[in-house]
Amino acid sequence: MKKILAIEDDAKIAAALRVRLTAAGYEVFTAGDGFTGLKMTMTHTPDLILLDIMMPVGMGFSVAERLRDLGLGEIPIIFITASKRAGLRKTAQQLGAAGFFEKPYDAEELLAAIKLILNETAPPVSNPAPNPSASATASASNPTPPIPIRKQA
Repeated sequence: MKKILAIEDDAKIAAALRVRLTAAGYEVFTAGDGFTGLKMTMTHTPDLILLDIMMPVGMGFSVAERLRDLGLGEIPIIFITASKRAGLRKTAQQLGAAGFFEKPYDAEELLAAIKLILNETAPPVSNPAPNPSASATASASNPTPPIPIRKQA
């Protein structure tokens, strides 16, 4: 079972993530701040981290930098933020973000991104065709998409 650590200071969002991801078959750990998240990463070695950017006791970008310094930079991180401040997406990309979602985000899109990052599903085929030859053509025309760096409209 894949392990996901959600580092999120909003208790309601953390609880919702725990419920949805547990229902999807993941082992989920939550931390309410960056410091606790760093400790839990060392203890549980997650397969993926969902990391809020704006938090007390350890901003998300600082946590990502510290993980890299500790030799844990290979763990994929999806950054999540409610902030609309300019430059956050670029900073996340510079830190090697596997994904970026702005709150409010679509929970199904987040789950799809997690599955894609953890190599648990093939990319979806747009408008699947009813016959096998058309389906093969549709698959060939839809190569694996890049890791999503999402912005909610």
